[in-house]
Amino acid sequence: MELKRLCSRHLSLILFFVGIAVGLSAVFFVLKDNIHIVSETKPKSDAQTTNRKAPKTQPSYHFASSKYHFRPFNPNSVSRKELLSFGLSEKQADNILNYRTKAGGFKNKEQFARLYCMQGGLFEQISPYLVFENQIAKSETTSENTLSETQTSHTDAAKPETHKLVLDLNLCDSLDLQQIKGIGQKRASMIYRYGKKLGGYVSVEQLKEVYGIDESLFESIKSHFVVSDCNIRKVNINSDQIKTLVAHPYIDIQLAKALIHFRKDYNRNFQKPEEIRQIHFLSEQEFQKLLPYITTSN
Repeated sequence: MELKRLCSRHLSLILFFVGIAVGLSAVFFVLKDNIHIVSETKPKSDAQTTNRKAPKTQPSYHFASSKYHFRPFNPNSVSRKELLSFGLSEKQADNILNYRTKAGGFKNKEQFARLYCMQGGLFEQISPYLVFENQIAKSETTSENTLSETQTSHTDAAKPETHKLVLDLNLCDSLDLQQIKGIGQKRASMIYRYGKKLGGYVSVEQLKEVYGIDESLFESIKSHFVVSDCNIRKVNINSDQIKTLVAHPYIDIQLAKALIHFRKDYNRNFQKPEEIRQIHFLSEQEFQKLLPYITTSN
């Protein structure tokens, strides 16, 4: 009895474990089928969906550089056959030639870049090969002109000046003076009137005494003037009155009074112009300037 009870217990355990094994196997097959179904029905990723639905778009005229075989060329003289030999399409070649005809040629690379067929990076590939002969010719012409001007300048510098306007300060009028560069209407009038007040110029250096003529201007115009030996209008220091004396630019009121006092104090006239040197405040420079403009005779 005891042995029979023990065998019955072992058989129950064996059946229990067999049942568990069968149950696990069933669960495994069910899950496997579900996993397979989920795997087959799993929706594709957004990226995959986008790639499947999005149409293929590429920029117009965007080609690999290996397609072209460019050589240096002038866009203003290149032929259709040459353009096609570079690998350009007939449409591209026609676009270049039609624009060239309508615009009268290409002036620079920037203008060439505006062509419709130069999209998609084509201009960047073709740009290094563009050669504008008109620019080269212009550069050569400029160099030749510069050289010619330099040679002309040296030649002119070597030649003596064949014609220069030279005026006599005591014979010309204000209209004549305006022919000199740097002397306008106002300066011409002042030079002319100052000469009249002096009684005539005795030296070209006296131009520096005219208002508005500085050292720089004087140096630029002095070679256009000479002074003639015409008669200078002089002041009579023995007979002219104070009003006439002070009208001269070199005689101020103090000097005019001194001349008249000399005649009264010594009760005589000046014997010669050099006697005015006796006036103590008259400097040597003032004396030399005044001497050509005074006389003691009637």
